[in-house]
Amino acid sequence: MTNEYIPFEKPLSWQELDSYISTIGIDYIFSSELTPKRIYKGMSDGRFSEVDTICFIDREPTDAIIKSLSGALVITTKELHQYFSNVEAIYAEDPRALFIKLIDLFEQKKICSPFTSQIKIQVPTIDHLAIIDDRAILEDGVSVGKGSVISAGTILKRGTVIGENCIIRENCTIGCNGIALYKTSNDEILRFPHLAGVNIGNNVEIGAGTVIVRGTLANSIIEDDTVIGNLCNIGHGVKIGKKVWMSVGSLIGGNCTIGNNTTIGLGVKLRDNLKIGENVSIGMGSVVTKNLPSEVSVFGNPAHKLRNLTTGPKR
Repeated sequence: MTNEYIPFEKPLSWQELDSYISTIGIDYIFSSELTPKRIYKGMSDGRFSEVDTICFIDREPTDAIIKSLSGALVITTKELHQYFSNVEAIYAEDPRALFIKLIDLFEQKKICSPFTSQIKIQVPTIDHLAIIDDRAILEDGVSVGKGSVISAGTILKRGTVIGENCIIRENCTIGCNGIALYKTSNDEILRFPHLAGVNIGNNVEIGAGTVIVRGTLANSIIEDDTVIGNLCNIGHGVKIGKKVWMSVGSLIGGNCTIGNNTTIGLGVKLRDNLKIGENVSIGMGSVVTKNLPSEVSVFGNPAHKLRNLTTGPKR
């Protein structure tokens, strides 16, 4: 199984990559390990990179990260390269800044595909049996499956994939950019681009006014048979499992993972980067600040475990 990455519309040669980076205005040096005949297929996250992709590392990596870097081209520093010295690298004083500006350039030139490698069919398709309200807005690079309903006022941004028999109610925004700011070493403020999209499974219902932010380098995902209430906000890179019930006004921080069959009450708030297990019940108005294992019930601010709490209908 390969890691998710952002494909290029067509592979880039080393010479093409060098010519693009040279226009950015940041000093860089290729490491001696670089193979000039290499071809690169896309961009990936350095924490779980993919062979023949470009990523960045700007802090000491774990053993798992080092293992995943094999076969990638890593934008990093000379000091950090010692941890994975057998991997090809580009040296820069501020690797993250160079990576962000490279992505910005690729977006301007439309070099990246609309869908991540996770999407099997890379050609955007609106099924003829989908029902799209005339007052909905669909950008180029959107797919909608058979029997799905897209209601008035909804905006589907590039990179969004809607499965079959879904209902997207009025005035939703799916696939917009989130807030991911970075201050460079010379105090320049950069916005980390969101290259990934939103992947919604089959039989999903999303309530009116809900916002689902696209991922940066990996999709935001909502799996089959999940229901999301009105006026929810789901941050970038969130993974929501199957048969999840999320009630009105819930806020999910970026990069959270929510397991199958979890129920989330009215107005719940999840801090970013949390992992929530399967069959979890989170009571109305709770504020969750820590990871939760499977098969637990929690309530309160901050949320704490309770016995036999039930939220939402049985899924």
